[in-house]
Amino acid sequence: MKRTTLPACATFVLIATATLLAALPFQASAQQRSVRGWADGPYQVKGTGGAQSLLFEWKFLDVYCIDMPPLRPARDVVHGTLGGGAISFYRLRYENDLSAYVVTSTVPKYRSPADEYRTLLQREYDTARAVAAVASAERYRVDTGTSSFGPTVRMRLLNLGDDDPDEPFPVARPLLNAPDEPLRSLSVHRLFVHGGSRYEIAVLGVPTDGETRAALESRATRLADTMVDSLQACTAAMEAKAQPAR
Repeated sequence: MKRTTLPACATFVLIATATLLAALPFQASAQQRSVRGWADGPYQVKGTGGAQSLLFEWKFLDVYCIDMPPLRPARDVVHGTLGGGAISFYRLRYENDLSAYVVTSTVPKYRSPADEYRTLLQREYDTARAVAAVASAERYRVDTGTSSFGPTVRMRLLNLGDDDPDEPFPVARPLLNAPDEPLRSLSVHRLFVHGGSRYEIAVLGVPTDGETRAALESRATRLADTMVDSLQACTAAMEAKAQPAR
């Protein structure tokens, strides 16, 4: 698991010259510091047979819940917290070269959700410009969308490196210092703010034999958008149930 950014933390980027296949040191964090080490975990959960269903249902305290689409058997789930417990982490790996992530962190009390969203969006645009200056505009693509929880930052990254155990993807996003082609990996991200928390949903994929970039991006995008819908619907229902009766 490795280094670069978080939904809460897509700050500035430091770029240095690196040798081929070395990770560019993009260091970004909402706390304006590197996130080093797990506060709790990481815990790995595996399931077979009837236990597989347990891997597709996830709830983190009273912050969010999600029903993951069971499109393929699940290899495992890894979860825990980082950054002194301020960052929650969930990853489900499918048996089809896709890994799905949900990362959350807390919005500072002095900052409104709208202000936090604008900060996230600006930081991602700044990161994309910094990457384009040393690589290509295709390596880190940013645009926007909408969801039931409000505006959403949408991103697509190409050719990511390996994880740092203390800063797992997508808390960190290590880009390889390599050309756009051949395609080694691709990730799709959705960032939004809701209920005092920042969210990042990400899908990381490796191409199957002969799979094109467009095909892999389409596959990862469908999963990411399905996760957004599921998390927001499940969380809204959980919040409504928690409301005191009038």
